[in-house]
Amino acid sequence: RAVINQMSEMFDALRSGKEFSTKAISQTVDQLLDDVMRNSNVMVQLSDIRTADNAAYVHAMNVCMLSTLIGLNMGLNMIQLKELSIGALLHDIGKLNAPEVQEGRMHHSWRGFETLKMKREYSLLIAHVAFQHHESVDGTGLPRGITGDEIHTYAKIVAVANAYDNMLSPIDSSPKLMPHEACEQLNAMSGTKLDHEVLVQFMKVVSIYPNGISVRLSNRKIGVVVGQHRGLPSRPVVRLLNKEDEDTVEAKEIDLAQHPTIFIEAVLS
Repeated sequence: RAVINQMSEMFDALRSGKEFSTKAISQTVDQLLDDVMRNSNVMVQLSDIRTADNAAYVHAMNVCMLSTLIGLNMGLNMIQLKELSIGALLHDIGKLNAPEVQEGRMHHSWRGFETLKMKREYSLLIAHVAFQHHESVDGTGLPRGITGDEIHTYAKIVAVANAYDNMLSPIDSSPKLMPHEACEQLNAMSGTKLDHEVLVQFMKVVSIYPNGISVRLSNRKIGVVVGQHRGLPSRPVVRLLNKEDEDTVEAKEIDLAQHPTIFIEAVLS
C-alpha cells in the first residue's frame, strides 16, 4: 500500500506539471525490487485493481514488476535491475505531463525522454526506456524506427511487459484478453515487434493460467488451477471436482507437468 500511495502522489504531481522526487522514485523501486527478490520464484499473476483514477500507476507498477523479473531471469546485476525498474516505472511519463499530445505531432516517447534526461541523478539509459519502448525489432516501431541491437535491452524488456499488461487491461477499445490469449499474441510478434530472447524469459515468469481460473482438460474433465511450475507456464496443477454421488464430491489434483499427454483445452472463466 505504501508503494501505491507513493505512485499516486508522484503521478498527481506530474499531471499538475510539478517536479517529481527522484529520491521518492528510488525508494519506491527499492521496495519493489525487495519484493521481487524475495519472491523471485513466484510466477507473476497480475491482479486487476484498476479504476479510472489509478489505471496509469497500476499499469506502471505491473510493467515494472514484470520487467524486473524478466531482467532477473536474463542475468542483470542489481545496478542494471534498478535502472531497468526505474525506466519501467516511468516508461509512460511522457503521457502524464502532456496527455493531449498526439502521436503524429510529438510521440509521448520523445516527451518522456526529454523529461528523464534532465534528471541528472538518473542514468541516460533510464531515459532511453521511455524513448524506445515502442520501437520494434523489425524497424516498424515509433518514434524513430530503429531496429535490433539499436534498441537497448531495457527497452526491449519493457516493450514486452507493456504489451502484455495493455492486452490484459486495454486503455482503448481493444478486446480484453485472458493471459493465455495475450501470450499467444505476444509469441506471434516474436522477432518482428518483440525481441525473441526477452519473450522466452517472459514466458518463464508469467502465469499463463492463473490460480483460480476454471479450465477444461483434453480428457474432458473440468477443474480449477491451484498451482504453478516456474518455467512450465502451460503445465499448472489443476484440482478436479469429481461428483461421486448426490452427497459426495471428491477433490483430486492433477499435475500437468507429470502428465504430458493431458493439456488444457479451454479456459472457462
